[in-house]
Amino acid sequence: MVVFECAGCGAALTVALTQVDRPDHEHDEWANSTDFTPPLLPDGTYAAQGDFLVAPGDTRGLTWIPGRYDGDCCGVTGHSGPNLACACGRPVATRVDDCSRWQVVRFAPGAVRAVGEPDPVRPWESVDWDESAGDDWWVRRLEIAAGVAVARVLHAVEGAPVTVPDGPLAEVFRRSFDARRSPGEPRTLGLAGPGVVGEADVLLVPRHPQTGEAWPVAGTSVPIPAELWVLLARPARVIVPKTGGRWAAHLRDVPEPPRPADVEPASCAIRRESAWMSRSRS
Repeated sequence: MVVFECAGCGAALTVALTQVDRPDHEHDEWANSTDFTPPLLPDGTYAAQGDFLVAPGDTRGLTWIPGRYDGDCCGVTGHSGPNLACACGRPVATRVDDCSRWQVVRFAPGAVRAVGEPDPVRPWESVDWDESAGDDWWVRRLEIAAGVAVARVLHAVEGAPVTVPDGPLAEVFRRSFDARRSPGEPRTLGLAGPGVVGEADVLLVPRHPQTGEAWPVAGTSVPIPAELWVLLARPARVIVPKTGGRWAAHLRDVPEPPRPADVEPASCAIRRESAWMSRSRS
């Protein structure tokens, strides 16, 4: 596990953390409601890719920067830049916790350093594929991940029509691709990953839930979160929700696992991801 410390004075700014895949729902905004959006990451974890993301409750020794309390409704958004400083006065992070946004603390690149021994990377065959399922926001995360996947597949086929085979893939994706049909030779969509050898023009493959590394395949692939891949590749599995903690009051007595048909790509995620890829290609 690693601890993030201030790059200026060396003070510890987090508890010990273990790495997880960076979530696709990171920039999604949930409609304002009486239920505040939960932390972006599970307790005791961090995600990396330029900057470092942690749950707000895992930070230590940070203070608010005066005048950086901007927000849209019930909390702060960080629109004005870093709003948290180390005790030494160095601006190091941005906290986001407005009601429509996933709660997170983002450590700015170069502001902190990781010290300690990272957890060994688990081999694919040892991954507990059920570990992330079961809380009240699970379906919402899958909707967003599915929307991001649609946009990335369309980018990979350069707008060509996409045909989806019957089964869980069709139940989740067919309607979205049928609504975006364009002239050209159709490309097929398939799955590949642990125990699944797919044959298609574009393969949806899982990202390692610890490192975010994509399952290696030949040809064109679109990496997706492991929890979405499991739902598509192993839809008959039994899902046992996590219990206790802050979710105890929200879990039903007899939980029903979501069916693939219950998860549809979020249209806002499709639009946002498509716009980002268009800008990066130009």
